[in-house]
Parts: sequence; C-alpha cells; structure tokens
Amino acid sequence: MSTRLPGWLAALVAVLTLAGPQACAEPVQIRHDGRTLNADLTLPQGGDVRDGLVVLVHGTLMHGRMEIMAALQKGLAERGVGSLAITLSLGIDDRRGPYDCATPHRHMLDATAGEIGAWTLWARERGAAQVDLAGHSRGGAQAAYAAATGAAPDIRRLLLIAPATFDSAAIATGYEKAFGLPLAPLLTGAAGLAATPDALLRPIGFLSCRDAAVAPRTFIDTYTVPERHDTPTLLARLNQPALVVIAGNDEVVRGLDRVQAVPGRVRVVNVDGADHQFRDLYGDDLADAVAAFVKE
Repeated sequence: MSTRLPGWLAALVAVLTLAGPQACAEPVQIRHDGRTLNADLTLPQGGDVRDGLVVLVHGTLMHGRMEIMAALQKGLAERGVGSLAITLSLGIDDRRGPYDCATPHRHMLDATAGEIGAWTLWARERGAAQVDLAGHSRGGAQAAYAAATGAAPDIRRLLLIAPATFDSAAIATGYEKAFGLPLAPLLTGAAGLAATPDALLRPIGFLSCRDAAVAPRTFIDTYTVPERHDTPTLLARLNQPALVVIAGNDEVVRGLDRVQAVPGRVRVVNVDGADHQFRDLYGDDLADAVAAFVKE
C-alpha cells in the first residue's frame, strides 16, 4: 500500500530538501580586561573556523543577537560564509541583550576597540585563514576605528553596513531635537567634572537613553572628536579593501555620500529601498553583497 502526500505538502518537502545546508551555531565566551565577553559563532554546515570568519559588530547599545545580526549570520551561512557576532561589554561583565538605560554609562571608544581586537585575535588563534571585520551603524564606525588605530590588527577586509557618520553641527542639532537641551553647555559641564572620580551626569539624555547616568568622560568621548567617530574620515586612514553598504531609505545615518570621495580601495553598494536595519528581503541583498565581497 502506498500513501501519496497532498500536492502542497509534497512541494513543501521538496523546497525544504533543496533549501541547502543548515548553519551550525554556538555561543562563545572569552575573558578580556577583567570581563567575560559573549559572542555567537555561526558556521555553514560542514564549515570550520579555519575557513575564515567575518567578525560582526552590532549598533548602538544593542547586542550580537539583535535582528539584523541574527539575520545576517543566517544569510552568510547559507552562502557558505562563517561569522562571529560579538556583544560589546560596554563596561558590563557578561553582558547579554540590549543595554539597560538605567545602568550608568562608563564605556569608552578605546575599550570598545580593544574588545573588537580581542575577538579578531581569538579568530586568528583558532586558525582562521582570514579574518574580515564588519559592523552595522555605530558598530560600523567602531569597526573602522579599531582597524584604523591598530586595535584590531591583521584584518583582511572591512565591511561597513550603514555605518555611522559624525558632523558636529548635525550632532548638536540632533541632540537638542531629541532631548530638548543644547549640547554645548552639557559638554562644558562634563569637562569640568571629567577629573572627578566616580562622577556621573544625571539625569541626562545620552544616545538612545532619555534619562541616563553617564560618566563625564564617556559623555565627552561620545559627542566630540569627529575623526574618531566619522566613517568617511576613518576610511581614509585604512589600507584594507573596504565595502560600504548604504541603505537607500536610511532614516538614521546621513552623509555617507562622502565615502565616494575617499581615496583607496573603497567600494560602495547602495541597496535601494532598504531601511537602516535592512529588514525583510533587503536582508538578502545585504547578505549577497557581504558574501560576494568576502569571497573575492
């Protein structure tokens, strides 16, 4: 006696059978600067770290399992590319999930760059044939900073996804629009307290947090010195080939047209219609662009 599957179910089975290899994912931890750092390693089925890895850096106050990171890891694995999505500690031991705005902010850019470097070193020590560094939004600028300053050495290629820019006037305007206070007096006040141990500015608007507690040095580090935060400026300091993926309908980042004028080996891909998070099918376009660049 034989049993036939309904037509729709047979079609579904066929699709699943032909869908390709499934990814292998696992959590990873390391110790760095007295803290436990977390990441998620995703490899194509049958893949190995030694085949090479893309280290992924998330955006502002987020984490390595946020939607765009998880989707990109899955998409890269489907295209035969392994990746490591890290979660920056932002000064918090064993941090997981989004940063809690109620937690005082004491994180600094140089410490963030050091963590990125620790993860690229981990990949090298595990035998990765090549290590590429990618980042989204603020994480894109931070990845570029880590590469430009040597905090993350031996990076083969850089992949920046809707990376942050920094224009002092635009930052000041955006801050006042978001929080209802001018930025300049707050920076002056922070400078006066920067040498005071354990000082905190509170309550104060900071990044995506409305009523935060922020160390004065952290506030200054975040809202000044454009050349440390501006992706086009940082790209001009790099020797590695770099890919910049621009979201055509980006509602967050402005001024990425300036990367077109950066001398050197910078390639630009514009994903028409994509929002800042590359949601829905635009995520496939993003994974296509990243995987193609990595495989060259």
